Amino acid sequence: MATRKKKTETNTNTSEWPKVTVGTHLTITTYENGKTELKWDDEQLRKEIREAIASVEQKPIKKSLKTKAK
Repeated sequence: MATRKKKTETNTNTSEWPKVTVGTHLTITTYENGKTELKWDDEQLRKEIREAIASVEQKPIKKSLKTKAK
């Protein structure tokens, strides 16, 4: 099961603008006028994808050998 990466809010005071939410590969900046900017860190996103694929490939596939008795 995949888990979500934690986000950090850089300014927690609700009266301060702009609101900036920083994730592992995405930074969201929301301005008082409603404008939102997204800034992607492509290299970090690629790294996370490679790690996720590697973690799935390393896990052995479990096969159930039990059968139902009739």
